[in-house]
Amino acid sequence: MICLLAGNYHEAKRYASSQDFEDDEWFYPENPSELYQRSNFHVLVVGTAGQNVPASYFERVWSLAKMRGRIGR
Repeated sequence: MICLLAGNYHEAKRYASSQDFEDDEWFYPENPSELYQRSNFHVLVVGTAGQNVPASYFERVWSLAKMRGRIGR
């Protein structure tokens, strides 16, 4: 599973399509609480991720995604 941190869902979807990812191979977290429901995934930062939110918020989401992604490996 791959977590795509992008500027918005459409940007994540476009990236996933360009990489030929199936819909069940990736996800885009709409908010940080979604990350608590998942584990064991890779994290990719794509496009304009972090450019439209405060740096501290992006850093928190990115750190949380990395931490949750490592669970179960």
